[in-house]
Amino acid sequence: MSTTEAGHSIGDSMKKVAFFNVKGGVGKTTSAVNIAWLAAQAGMPTLLWDLDPQSCASWYLGVDDNDDHKSLNIFKGKTPVGKLRLHTTHPKLSVIPADLSLRKLEMLLANEAKSDQLLEKLTEHLSEKNKLLLFDCAPAYSKVSENLFYGCDVLAVPLLPSPLSLRSFTQLRTYLQKKKRWQKLRLLPFFTMVDRRRKIHNDVIDDAKSIIDDEDPIVIPYASEYEKMGIHRAPIHAFAPNSQAAKAYESLWARLQFVI
Repeated sequence: MSTTEAGHSIGDSMKKVAFFNVKGGVGKTTSAVNIAWLAAQAGMPTLLWDLDPQSCASWYLGVDDNDDHKSLNIFKGKTPVGKLRLHTTHPKLSVIPADLSLRKLEMLLANEAKSDQLLEKLTEHLSEKNKLLLFDCAPAYSKVSENLFYGCDVLAVPLLPSPLSLRSFTQLRTYLQKKKRWQKLRLLPFFTMVDRRRKIHNDVIDDAKSIIDDEDPIVIPYASEYEKMGIHRAPIHAFAPNSQAAKAYESLWARLQFVI
């Protein structure tokens, strides 16, 4: 067992966590980037694999668009995973960037035998250099998401404080019961973009406790630091380490360590 600076023990095998929601604009990418930074700062060699063709996670970590490397070639078997693994300016944090070629990934997987196991096969050798593998993916039920359901240890699900968001989470949990292999996947729902001044946000979070089976759900407050990530192209802790948003992500990281 290894121990992070926070004092929590994590198994020697590489853990895989996917940040997923069927809806966009819920803080999925923002959360993936900030947790990746916190994990790396805790001493864990961390790899963030960007699976969203919009490549926002890659961009936040300082990776510019590059037409010379096509992320889709990894899935075609033309490019080794390690060749596209890039070091960031943040110690112990690497990224496999995304690009627009991934818009064709769904079609590729549709024609691949045992396609729901492809991503797991591609990540087999990544454990040699990484303790934590995080995925940021496009918002949809798809062959890509089925790969994540099959191969990940934890599905981190950002939720807006709204009734529709809770309904979406309930549907996701039901969907995961369809296959026995998916039922081993642990869910970690948490709230994002919360304004505690709004009664409806507080009411939804109170009502959610029984739905998500968590009496003390993690709440990430809405803050200007989200937009500033795009200005600094860096995680929140890199420019606002004492902000409420930064402290909230520390709480999420602490919770995630216990789950994995």
